[in-house]
Amino acid sequence: MPPEEREQALQKLPPERQQKIREQIARFNNLPEDQRKWLRERYERFSHLPPEKQELVRRQLRNFGATPPERRRDLAREFRQLRNMTPEERRTRLGSEEFRNRYTPAEQQMLEDLSDNLSPRP
Repeated sequence: MPPEEREQALQKLPPERQQKIREQIARFNNLPEDQRKWLRERYERFSHLPPEKQELVRRQLRNFGATPPERRRDLAREFRQLRNMTPEERRTRLGSEEFRNRYTPAEQQMLEDLSDNLSPRP
């Protein structure tokens, strides 16, 4: 969105929400270009999901954020690996005994939902 349009949209929000969004924009703009590109691609993928899938992803991202930091690192590492797999490789990994033993049922579902909906399409 061009800066002028963005500013008009922000003016319609409460001041505290405006400030939070401005901080997020500044953080995004300070990222290296490759990370900004990656985030734009993820957002594009997310925005094309049906509303019910978007809500599922939002819920699972909230669950991920509520996970203790040390566990979150393990889940993030697994998610990165899953999203880089082909759908067939991902299904094999998600069904493996090692995967089932390493993660709780809720974590397994979170990783499956996120990797199914946010991974690049072949």
